[in-house]
Amino acid sequence: MKMAVTHTRSAVGSLVTLLTALALLNVVSCGDDGPQEGENYGNLLNSPQGLVLVREEHPSGWTRPECFACHEPRNIHTVNRTGLPDCADAPREACVDLPGIRTIVGDLGEAACVLCHGENGVRP
Repeated sequence: MKMAVTHTRSAVGSLVTLLTALALLNVVSCGDDGPQEGENYGNLLNSPQGLVLVREEHPSGWTRPECFACHEPRNIHTVNRTGLPDCADAPREACVDLPGIRTIVGDLGEAACVLCHGENGVRP
């Protein structure tokens, strides 16, 4: 009987070790430490609904609430492609404040996405 308990403990220990290793690998493999190139979707202001996403232009992500599963936070809102001036260069009503946008995303996480990009087909 003592031998069976030892084998069970060994199996549980191996399983815990394997699960821990997989969890660490998952955490380490997330993200990118390369240069911030920004995701390029062109000028979203020229899209059918402007900044608000519609099914036709966002088919693989439509109805998915977990934006950061595909869009890495450190690699979004890094380049102004709107044609509007950057607020730092020309502060006025029609300008883009990328540092401010990144701060909002950093503070609110995925909850910030709906503020500009709409509900993405997700029912509240």
